[in-house]
Amino acid sequence: MKILKIIILIFNIVALLLLLGSTAAGLVPPSRFMGFSLLSYAYLYLLIINVVFVVLWLLLSSKWFLLSLAGIVLRYSFLPLYFQVGGTEAAPDEVAGSPEVLKVMTYNVHHCVGTGLDSKVQKSRIDSNMVELLRIVGEEKPDVISIQEFQKQGDTVNLVDRMKGLGYKYIAVAHGVKDISDEVVFSRVPIVDTVTVDGHSKYYVNLLVGGDTVHLYNLHLNSYGLDEKDQKNIHDISHGNVDSVAGRSTIHKFTSTILAHEKEWGILKASLESHGGRVVVTGDFNETPASYFYQQCRRLLVDSYCEVGQGFSTTYHGSFTRQRTGTFPAFRIDLILHSADIEALSYKRIKSDVSDHYPVIVELKL
Repeated sequence: MKILKIIILIFNIVALLLLLGSTAAGLVPPSRFMGFSLLSYAYLYLLIINVVFVVLWLLLSSKWFLLSLAGIVLRYSFLPLYFQVGGTEAAPDEVAGSPEVLKVMTYNVHHCVGTGLDSKVQKSRIDSNMVELLRIVGEEKPDVISIQEFQKQGDTVNLVDRMKGLGYKYIAVAHGVKDISDEVVFSRVPIVDTVTVDGHSKYYVNLLVGGDTVHLYNLHLNSYGLDEKDQKNIHDISHGNVDSVAGRSTIHKFTSTILAHEKEWGILKASLESHGGRVVVTGDFNETPASYFYQQCRRLLVDSYCEVGQGFSTTYHGSFTRQRTGTFPAFRIDLILHSADIEALSYKRIKSDVSDHYPVIVELKL
């Protein structure tokens, strides 16, 4: 029995160290040490493993349960980034619709091809998905919509014209090109100007709201570019079946994308710090809440989900999460953040098969 306890203790210590490492990504830039950033994807799993160790030690009537319990308590502050109790999906009646309230929606529409893996099936559903997108917009009536991976035209639906028909007469893209694509902002409130931060996928618009200016960012960070082989590799690695060659290729995609996000943060930070007024940051971050990029953002901005969100609020539900692992709560990657002089009144995620992402809608009190 003594030898068994020693073995359990060794595994417990390893699990505890990994848990602590999974929450350290925000402290160490990936370019200095990549290990913490890679571990950050496993925070929830490692938390659960340490909970299991606590229960196991209690069943064995051993004081070693304090080991994992201490680690859980120390890093418990990360759990609300993944799961919230309470929250609300609607602003109070007395302020809803007020000029001081800005209703913002962010949505990676994935070119309106839905979530299927068959390209022919995807193409046949673009028009119906566009109609569904218009239905969501018409029902929710957000003031401003940040869209990533935009598709202007289906076979029969011109999405730009239809959006204008719903009252979104102000339209902005990064470089002011006539052929609207990729990242676009639709707004009912006036857009004074558009400022490019980094290419077409990172820019902000200056909105005129009640006589004040709100700087609203539309971001789409670098994608990991994972394909079906990578999905299989991740599945195999998580189940202990490691192919060193295949696994190395997948890990390289993760590390190169994480390093790209670090550079993107340096560019975005300089832009954010140049503003003296209200700021709202929306978009597809392609990062989990334990990541370096997200943790750095939280030093300057407030996450509306942490104020008034509820549940896990997974926003990515594509083939990666569905086909291999089920819906993984860590994939809350579509965010609406804001400066401290703004208050989030409501947070809503809408389940839809228009895209492999879900739309997020937040009402902000200015």
